[in-house]
Amino acid sequence: MKRLFFSLIAMLGVLALSAQNEFNNEVMQTIMARRSVRKYLDKPVEHSKLEAIAKAGINAPSARNWQYWAVRIIEDQKLINDVSEVYKQANPEAVSREPGFKNMFRGAPNLICVCAPKDGDFDLDAGLMGENMMLAAQSLGLGTCIQTGPVRWLLTNEKAKFFLERLDIPEGYKLLYVIAVGYPDEKPDAKPRDASKVKFIGGEISEEASDDDGLFIDYFENAQFPGGDEACMKWLQEHIKYPEGYTSNQPQGRVVVSFFVEKDGTIDSVKVFRSPDPLLSEEAIRVVKQMPKWKPAHQYFPPPRQGSEAVRARYFLPIIFRQH
Repeated sequence: MKRLFFSLIAMLGVLALSAQNEFNNEVMQTIMARRSVRKYLDKPVEHSKLEAIAKAGINAPSARNWQYWAVRIIEDQKLINDVSEVYKQANPEAVSREPGFKNMFRGAPNLICVCAPKDGDFDLDAGLMGENMMLAAQSLGLGTCIQTGPVRWLLTNEKAKFFLERLDIPEGYKLLYVIAVGYPDEKPDAKPRDASKVKFIGGEISEEASDDDGLFIDYFENAQFPGGDEACMKWLQEHIKYPEGYTSNQPQGRVVVSFFVEKDGTIDSVKVFRSPDPLLSEEAIRVVKQMPKWKPAHQYFPPPRQGSEAVRARYFLPIIFRQH
């Protein structure tokens, strides 16, 4: 038999529909690593980093590039402390429930205040801006937490009026939200995401994407071939063979194989979603069934139930057959 020259793209990730290697870039890693931080070190953020965050924010998309937003970045520690004193006097019970209370913004040393027109027509644009800034902060080693509770209090407490005046909010605008930003003093765990909110219409694997077989379990840790993607590629290169039975015009192309990694790491329910040829399908199924046990996926459980447990997980593996 002729040995097969092939390329492999291991597909695994959020919703079990995206290629795992698509997450191996700085943007995706920043998005997946970002958490809401509610404890900060007593260390103000450098002005240069705050400038970079602001630049990322104003480069967010907006309707017709109108940029109907206003950003105020607070570096004045006294201003934060003064308004927090007013908050403490007005909300002693809330303060008592927060051990080590530093200020009303979860102890953050700096604040990013985002304003938008009062009519609410451009709140979405302001939201896009905020996401840009929080991801930029994450990439710079900073933590963030978007806050609207303090805003409601600031807008209704007369004694906090001085804080809003210092912001110099443009006429016709409102303070929409505040982003606490600083060097994190905690490492929050990832929280579950309900992937069942997402449905794919059309596409290569969408017909099977909504069946009730555990596809949309939110994974804390994805299933993995022992040794990772490179080890998987090497193993396939050593075990897959070009099918016999062809005399000429041997078919080439991609076979997309689906299978489940069970809780004990065994492979089950192997089938083909797409293939250019039946014999290529047979070979792809044969070699996948012979794979060694995988490291199973683990589902994360937030408090009060904590920890994780092995779960059944679907994996999609495209194998490209190309005769060398």
